[in-house]
Parts: sequence; C-alpha cells; structure tokens
Amino acid sequence: MKFDRLGNEPIKKLLLRLSVPSTIALILGNSYNLVDTIFVGRLGVEAISALSIVFPIQMILAGITEGMGVGSQSLISRLLGKKQKDNASQAASNSIVLALIFGLITFILGLFFAKNIVSLFISDPVILELATSYARIILLGSLALFYLRAGLNILRGQGNYNLPMFILLFTAIFNIILDPILIFGLLGFPKLGVEGAAIATVLSQAIACVPITIVILSRRNEVPITKKGLKLDPIIIRNIVEVGIPTIMIQLVMSITIAGTNKILEGLSIAAFAIAIVGIYFRFQSVILTPVLALNRSFVPIVGYNFGAKNFSRIVEALKIALIFSFAVSFIAFLAFELIPGQLISIFNQNPELIQIGSDAFRRMNLLFFAIGPSVIFISLFQGMGKAVKVFVALAVRQFIAFFPILYLLTVLFNHPTLWFAFPIADILALLVGLLLTYPDLKKLGIFEIFHRYKKKILS
Repeated sequence: MKFDRLGNEPIKKLLLRLSVPSTIALILGNSYNLVDTIFVGRLGVEAISALSIVFPIQMILAGITEGMGVGSQSLISRLLGKKQKDNASQAASNSIVLALIFGLITFILGLFFAKNIVSLFISDPVILELATSYARIILLGSLALFYLRAGLNILRGQGNYNLPMFILLFTAIFNIILDPILIFGLLGFPKLGVEGAAIATVLSQAIACVPITIVILSRRNEVPITKKGLKLDPIIIRNIVEVGIPTIMIQLVMSITIAGTNKILEGLSIAAFAIAIVGIYFRFQSVILTPVLALNRSFVPIVGYNFGAKNFSRIVEALKIALIFSFAVSFIAFLAFELIPGQLISIFNQNPELIQIGSDAFRRMNLLFFAIGPSVIFISLFQGMGKAVKVFVALAVRQFIAFFPILYLLTVLFNHPTLWFAFPIADILALLVGLLLTYPDLKKLGIFEIFHRYKKKILS
C-alpha cells in the first residue's frame, strides 16, 4: 500500500518525492491572494491597503484549514503506521464533517457581520468600504475552501501528494484567468474592482470541489469516507484539534500581528502606505517560505507514521535533512529582503513613497528571518508526534506579551522607521521561550547530541 512507504522508503528520497509536488501545490494555493494583490495593486495604494486589512481574516481561514489538515494528516498517518486502517478512515470522514461545520460558521459571519469584522481593523471610510466588499465574498465562499482543503489533506495523509498538486494547478490557473477579467471588466464583463478578485478566488475553489469529491469517494482513496465514519467521534476530534492547534495558532498569531499592527499604524500620517507595506511583506513571506511549508507537509506524516511505529531513527534522520534545507531557504529569503526590498515592492505598485517606506520597513522586520524556517520544522516535529501544546505557549508569549507592547512603544516614542524593530525583538523572545519549553523532548530524541557532533566535525 502507498502509506507503507512512509515507514520503509529511504528518507531523502521520500522527502524529495513528497515535497516537490507539495511545493508546487503550496505555490498554487498561495497564488490566489498574491495574484489578487498584484492585479488589485493597479487600482491604487488604497486598494492594496484594503486587501491588507482583509489578509488577517484570510490567514485565520487558511490557518483553520491548514491546522485541521495537519491534525488529520498526522492522525491518519499515525493510525496507518499502527495498521489501524478502519480508524484512519473514520478520522478522514470526521475531518470532512469538521470542514463543513467551519464553512457554515464562516458563511454566516460573512452574511451578517462582514462590515462589523472589518471595522475592527480600520476606520478610514474608503479603505473600509473596499475591504468589506472583498471580505464579504471571501467569507460567503469559505465553505468551498474548507471542504476542498479537507479533501486534499486526506490524500496527503496517506502519502498521495501528486493528485492534490494537479487539482490546485487547475484552480490556480482558473483564478489567474478570471482575475483580470472580473477586476478590470474585460471580454464584456462588468468592472468589479476588488469584488472581482474575491469572486474569482471563490469560484475557482468551488469548481475544484467537484474533482476532489470524485476522488475521495473513489477506490483511489485508501481511507474511504463512510456513512458510519461521518458521526463525530470526540477522541478523533480531540486528536485532530490538539495536533492542529499550533498550526492554527501560527496563522492566528500572524493574523493578529497584521491586524494589530494595522490598527496601531492607523494613527500614523503615513498609515495607508504602512498598512499596504505590512500586507505586501507577509504575502512575500508566505510565498518565499513555500518550500519550507511544503517540506513540512511531507515531514509531518513521516514523523507521525514512524512515531506510531516507534521507529525514532527515521524521525531523527528526517529532522536533520529538514533543518538544513529550511535554514538555507530562510537565509536566501533574508538576503533578498535586505538587498532588494525596493524591487520586490515595485511588483505590486511603483509609487516612490511606498517603495521608500517599504524598503526601510523590510530591512528591519527581516532581521531574524533566517531562523523562521528551522522554527517551522521544530513545530512540525512536535505536531507529528502529537505533542504540540508547548509550541502554543511560545507563540502566545511572542504575540501577547512581547510584540504589541513593544510595537506600540516604538511607534509612540520613535515612529517610522524604528517601530519595525518590534518584529525581530519579539521573535527573539519567542525563540528563547520555545527552546526552554521543548528542551526535555529534544534531549530525549537526541537532537542536541546531533548538533554537538556536527560542531565537533566543523571545528576539527
């Protein structure tokens, strides 16, 4: 069976084979928001700011889908590692029900509370109106997003990464085609502006739900969706949620970071530019980290399967490869943000003031970017083992105890560009807390001995 390769195939070959399609799939998945922003950027700085205001909401939605996906992937792979295929099938079925529940909740929020939600983050009437029109459509169409991602993650949990890649390729191409048509009113369609970008995204995801439904109900799905399995099992739900919470919290922390930052920056004289810069920076961050996040998707089921099978040596081998790769990607991104920030920003809009303000901000926010990739891998390690609660504590410290107070003080006392140093300062504190909390588990796995051996090899 396909899932057996998680415990038998050589680690390097397995990580490479699973990560390549996953990288492509993530690039395609992230393309919705990135492409929307590139096209909408032609409408002006206020339009970019509007999408930046909605970006935290979209990140929360993505965080829930990714968190539930990581949780179900980890659980399905661990159950398959224990040869409990029936339980894995029930976990897959429960994940579909969870997706539908979350989709219905967000639909109701979009129908009745879209403007109330957006007004929490911005008061400027022009930006508020643009952001509300975009957010309402995204929330109303979120049922398709949740269902689609649940189906894709069921396939990934059993080691099937190619099919999700092709489905996302189809949806991304469809979205790219629809964006300019609906935003600018081409081919006889009305000019819908930011609403056109939202409609293109939702429509492409809804259409992709058709092939994923066919696949998960077919024999190609090794953990079949059953009528009996659709009944929610509290133990399965708890397992999915416990493992998925850190991923959700990462996205939630990032969304709170962006939303709270936007709110603090709203009082600046350069508020529209600063808010646009925050949105652009995090969009670049999500794209640049795609290879690391893709590796994470293949890393989690490998850890989960081998942790269930008590094959710890394969976990350690996978961890070494993942850490080296993630650091390399993060360091290259660090150099790009430091050396060519102006060129990156000009992709979205060529306003000289936006580029100048953004370049200063990028160089300061980016100071610890090279550590982000390895941090993601360590979080994934604990998710794969089903022991990820400690990560949540470090994230909470980063956000609520460190970041906002520091950002507010730097904004009040020094203004732009000094205020952007709040990002690396908060990252340092979170890193120290995370290492302190996870030290016993890392020591038990023998991680520190590995680093010690590498240090001796380098020195010799």
